[in-house]
Amino acid sequence: MRSDTNAALPADRVDGLTDASLSEPADFVETNYLGGSGYKSRVQTLKDTSADLSGHFMQDDAPQSVLRDARDTGSTVHVTFIFDPSAAAGAKGKRIPMVVTNFDEKLTPGGVVEFSCKLLGNGAPVSV
Repeated sequence: MRSDTNAALPADRVDGLTDASLSEPADFVETNYLGGSGYKSRVQTLKDTSADLSGHFMQDDAPQSVLRDARDTGSTVHVTFIFDPSAAAGAKGKRIPMVVTNFDEKLTPGGVVEFSCKLLGNGAPVSV
């Protein structure tokens, strides 16, 4: 988790993270022409990204602080998702500029403080 576009370092990993999901939907528009098959056709237009992060809340964790600050300021954060750590450079995963729409904290019955965070894409992913 970085507030700049530099490559992620081990210190940029979110401590306490237990779950991360990335969604990459695409928008489509319907196309057809008079005299066509009578069935709709679709053409892809815009792509999007969104992510959900959750885990144990760590007050002093710098990457979690970056997320909270970005929620407060509306600034862009750069989230790196590594899918295959042993792959060659450019095939390991993606770094995606994102904005934080929610950062929530909750206290569980067992006394553990957890966080959840929702992010929306704010530009094109870059292969890492």
